[in-house]
Amino acid sequence: MSARLLLSILVLGPVVASEDEPRNLPPASVAAIKGTIRKTLDREGTFVPADAAELRLDLESWRSELSVVEALPHGSPINEGDVAFRLDTVAIDQKIEEDGMALARAEMGLRQAEEQARLRAEADAEALRRSETAAERAARKLKGYRELEKRFDEESERLQIQQREFGLENQKDELDQLEKMYGEDELVDATEEIVLKRSRRGFAQAQAWRNLNEQRRVYDKEWYYAWREEDLVVDAENKARELDRLKKSQAMAREKSGSELEKTRYELAQQKKRFEELKRDREKFTVRSPRRGILIHGAPEDAPWGRIEKGSALKAKSVFASVADPKKMKVVTSIAEADILGIKAGTAVEVMPVAAEDAKMIGRIDVEYLPQKGNVYKATVQIEQVDMRVRPGFACKAAVILEEARDVILVPKASVRERGGKTIVSCAKTKAGPFEDREVVVGISDGKNTAIREGVAEGEFVVK
Repeated sequence: MSARLLLSILVLGPVVASEDEPRNLPPASVAAIKGTIRKTLDREGTFVPADAAELRLDLESWRSELSVVEALPHGSPINEGDVAFRLDTVAIDQKIEEDGMALARAEMGLRQAEEQARLRAEADAEALRRSETAAERAARKLKGYRELEKRFDEESERLQIQQREFGLENQKDELDQLEKMYGEDELVDATEEIVLKRSRRGFAQAQAWRNLNEQRRVYDKEWYYAWREEDLVVDAENKARELDRLKKSQAMAREKSGSELEKTRYELAQQKKRFEELKRDREKFTVRSPRRGILIHGAPEDAPWGRIEKGSALKAKSVFASVADPKKMKVVTSIAEADILGIKAGTAVEVMPVAAEDAKMIGRIDVEYLPQKGNVYKATVQIEQVDMRVRPGFACKAAVILEEARDVILVPKASVRERGGKTIVSCAKTKAGPFEDREVVVGISDGKNTAIREGVAEGEFVVK
């Protein structure tokens, strides 16, 4: 190639190229349209039953292991009254048998205790009667002594003294008469001497007896009768104290016995209650469906759910399964703490199942007041009308509509610029221009488009 030819190519090439470039073309633009724009918070969620009966073992007495021996598969259709699960009953049956025998022994023990209490009450009543009789007799004896017997003794003593004095006086008169009679005779024979001697001895002996009786009377009056009355007083007081002590001791014994008997009755009643609770618990070891629906192994909102099989262990008081209405569902999701203040209860949510993206549904959100672990708030979306293709456990995308504007002018977000503290959009009446910068008032933006409240009309073109 000659140098002349090469020079021609280098010179002509740029000339040809410049002739192919478009000259004076308008900037790329798009027409402003009227439509609806939303500002959303996009979350992921799961469809769960909105109407489900929870199955839990609300056992009253049984606290030991709960082992499954038979389980209807997860997702099975089930009718009301059908058996969903059966639990191992060997241990509880043995416990019921043991507790039944223990209850029978306790009932027999109570009957024996009541009979013993009855016998003690009879013995106490008899002892009380004896003590009351003894106290009453002692009191009457003391009263009789003071009011009657003492007077009788005094009168008897007076009469005895009088009798002795009269006897002594009679003997003295007889002796005086004999001595006078025999003294008139000058001669006294042996018989008369004997009579006088005997009479003198009798009189002397009568005087001695009188003196002795007088000494005994004084002694009895000062000591014996005083001691006797004192003994009667002491005996009456002792009998009264014994009666009082008996009454108090019997009252305390009755109170103690009654308390022990009430305790025995209470313990027996509690034992009966636990036994009846245990028998009711035994009936719950066959778990039946409370309604018609789909059996779910787990609580309604615990998706993805696990599986309950033979040998699985269950926990009492905890929801281990549910029977759900497959036609009624809701969505569970979560909201971060940074977004929680922007969401109000009842805010609309657009839900789209991952398995059926054309099945868009609208619901209303409800957020729990307090966060869960990790400062994440649980949220539930109630679906207004469920697409029948959706199944429990389906994943979905949930767009929480934080803000929405209808029938507003929309332009691409890139068309809106800030310049000199003003919001500017380059727009024209036609696609060909000419384009001019206008100050506009903007509304919400969804990250792709921006709403124009003032400054651009529908159908006008804006620079992209």
